[in-house]
Amino acid sequence: MYKVVDLIEDKHTTVEATLNEWVAKGYEPFQVIRRATYSWRLIFRRADEANVGSVADGN
Repeated sequence: MYKVVDLIEDKHTTVEATLNEWVAKGYEPFQVIRRATYSWRLIFRRADEANVGSVADGN
């Protein structure tokens, strides 16, 4: 499952703090897009779903 967060950065809200908040909720950053000065779109996916479909190399 993906979660999209539109963020306008200011002195109380930073990209780093928002990333840490969502990681604590069990999501991992999937894509970070700078839209304009102080405006970001952060896309997260559930950390437990991140490895679904991964191929193990057997080593």
